Amino acid sequence: MEECQQEAQFGNFHVDIVTGSAYWSKEIYRIFQCEAESFTPNETTTNQYIHPDDRTRVIELRRDMLDSNSMSYNVIYRIVLAEGKNKYLREHCHILRDINGIATLVKGIVQDITEFYYLSNKLDQASDKLSVTYNAVTEGIWEYNLETKILLTSPKFWDILGINETNVNSVYDWIIMIHKNDRSAVIKCFSNLRNGDVTSIDVEFRLQSGSNDKICRWFNCKGNIIESSSSHHYNRVVGILIDITDTVMAEQQLTLAKTVYDNTSECIVITDKDNNIISVNKAFEKVTGYCHDDVIGKNPRILASGYHDLAFYQKMWRSLETQGTWQGQLHNRRSDGVIYPEEMTINKIEDDHNVINYVGVFHDISSRKKTEKKLKLLANNDTLTGLMNRRRFIEKVEKYIDQINDVSADNSPASVCSLLFIDLDDFKIFNDLYGHDFGDKVLQKVATILRETVCEHSVICRYGGDEYAVLIKEQDINYAQGIANQLVNIISQPIKCNDIDINLTISIGISSYPESGTTHQALLKNADYAMYEQKWLGRNGVCVYDQQLQHEYISKLKLRDKLKSAINTKKIKVYYQPIVDNKTGRVCKFEALARWYDDQEGFICPGIFIPIAERYGLIGMLGQLVFEKACADLDRIHRSGFTDVVFSINHSVKEFSQHNQEYIFETINNYNLPYSAIMIEITESTALDDGKNIIDILSAFRSRGIAISLDDFGTGYSSLAAIIDIKPDLIKIDRSFVVDIEHSKESQMLVSLVIDLSRKLKIEVVAEGVETQAQLDILSEMSCYYIQGFYYSPAVTIDDAITILKERNQNMVLDVQ
Repeated sequence: MEECQQEAQFGNFHVDIVTGSAYWSKEIYRIFQCEAESFTPNETTTNQYIHPDDRTRVIELRRDMLDSNSMSYNVIYRIVLAEGKNKYLREHCHILRDINGIATLVKGIVQDITEFYYLSNKLDQASDKLSVTYNAVTEGIWEYNLETKILLTSPKFWDILGINETNVNSVYDWIIMIHKNDRSAVIKCFSNLRNGDVTSIDVEFRLQSGSNDKICRWFNCKGNIIESSSSHHYNRVVGILIDITDTVMAEQQLTLAKTVYDNTSECIVITDKDNNIISVNKAFEKVTGYCHDDVIGKNPRILASGYHDLAFYQKMWRSLETQGTWQGQLHNRRSDGVIYPEEMTINKIEDDHNVINYVGVFHDISSRKKTEKKLKLLANNDTLTGLMNRRRFIEKVEKYIDQINDVSADNSPASVCSLLFIDLDDFKIFNDLYGHDFGDKVLQKVATILRETVCEHSVICRYGGDEYAVLIKEQDINYAQGIANQLVNIISQPIKCNDIDINLTISIGISSYPESGTTHQALLKNADYAMYEQKWLGRNGVCVYDQQLQHEYISKLKLRDKLKSAINTKKIKVYYQPIVDNKTGRVCKFEALARWYDDQEGFICPGIFIPIAERYGLIGMLGQLVFEKACADLDRIHRSGFTDVVFSINHSVKEFSQHNQEYIFETINNYNLPYSAIMIEITESTALDDGKNIIDILSAFRSRGIAISLDDFGTGYSSLAAIIDIKPDLIKIDRSFVVDIEHSKESQMLVSLVIDLSRKLKIEVVAEGVETQAQLDILSEMSCYYIQGFYYSPAVTIDDAITILKERNQNMVLDVQ
């Protein structure tokens, strides 16, 4: 055995993992050039022999194999002998494991493969030279043994295919890569070779590109039988592989171009350098009525209609000669004599600066010309009302203002004009109640009224939606106001539409030249602003743009910017006015009220900045700031021991429509407040103005336990409807009734009725604005015990609110801050 191992240059060993003992055969000692008497093999001593560049790799491999479930491993590495000589070793081991899978014994062999390695290295060098030769050939070279099914290739073969050689392990792998439409042809070629039917092949095919069968490369494969056995059974085929994708694509492009030429809807005519027709397509024949044989060899002037003069054609040819192209519209004559318009492009084709062809492409635009006439009419008028549309109206205003300015520049008497901007108030209600068809008829009725009312030389426009605009030429502001007031009066009268009498109102803004501006942009903008100012003032009226309005406008814009900054920097404060249970004298609720003190303007009334916030889209930010601050302060009150106190927080109608209300639940949860400690306070017209959307939101609040308070009750136009729709938990009697309650029997009666109605509906009642003992006594006699007003306290800071709680709610615990 030792002689056999010495001849083969390998030795065997085993390592007992449990005891750490190791055994080497004599051949291993000879390989490592060490003596058995002086060298004890173990992990430390043997690892020292491993070449430093291989040591970590081998050690980690051995450990990984022992720690895994592997039963064997194979590794090649170098060792460094005492004299510095390197040897290449191959180590092959089997791992024995106990019933728990723990490695207990490693048995293996170590073979000296140094001579084999150097021989392999020389072979690799020779192979590299052969590869260089193969790579110098542009085609891929291949050889296939039909019996053994072994394929030999040059490296270029795989580069041409663009695939990884390791991905092809069988004939099936080859077949599956070939495009499904070419697969049978390739299989048939090789079957004919195998059967001896042919001695060569020449086949084109595509290789599939992933899952997309529309992206493929084309190849040409050629091969010949070069050797056969004595029984004439062919078994070796040698051939080349060529990528012909570019050639195939070029052929396909030519075919495609021919197909497009024959089938395009564009008419194409090609002439030679002398402008004689050499080719036309089918579209040309269809449009002109001339067949191919009628026009070949003739000049395109056979199509001339006589519509264009000589100068037209001279200009065309000048463009062709100087720029190489001409594009434009012309009129030609069909074979039946009918003249038609066409749009044509002619290009000059040159080869080495010599003209070889002219190519004309054109299409019949008869239908387009007819459509353009219709579109021009539609482009300038509103299809619903027949009035001028917005775009055309602006052009008219701009043109007229320019004319006035030109006259003024010539020192002629200055002209004047006025512009009305008209908006239907609450037009959305008619669409919601009766549908858009009904709304369209209302818009048509208003258009008719405008035509019948304004002077004949005015320009009337439907500006968009439910907005109209009127340019009154050569008339001053006084005349325009008279027309505007007349329109307000006429439209405010009942209008019958589909047998339904409707009551419309309009808001009109007026600007005039030159008082409101000297450009069409200024007149339109200022009339629009004046109209919105009238909306602000209460609708159903006329507002004239002037310097005072401009000053107020600028002031509101400045106040808007200040308010936005105050919200962002959290300078808006929240004060709290107590609501007292008059029977016990205890505070049961506070109403949270926004307060703003500006460093320059001083204290700004909520009646001023709240409408500003609503108008300019800041109400959502303001409402969220107040709500978050109120919840933080309520948390402080609850932590001070007054856990039964409720905060009533106001909500604007604009907050519901412009701002996501989810922050309310998130804020309450962040401070761990009970939902029952929050009451959302709205005015009675809020839900009725905005419809079902707010009712749904209030229902979502109520489902969480948040109470709903109805403020300013009795001032709206449908108080009972508000109670039915909103289903409030509490209503507040407006201060306007409380202030007169001592002297007005009507106020006393109304308050008494509200209290009786609320008691029957099990709704709490709060009287607002109570300031005197007499008012308090009357309300107490009517059994209204929840009181809010200056009689008890104005709105105060959170610190003062806690002080009031300590004074009035004596049984509550002291502040634990």
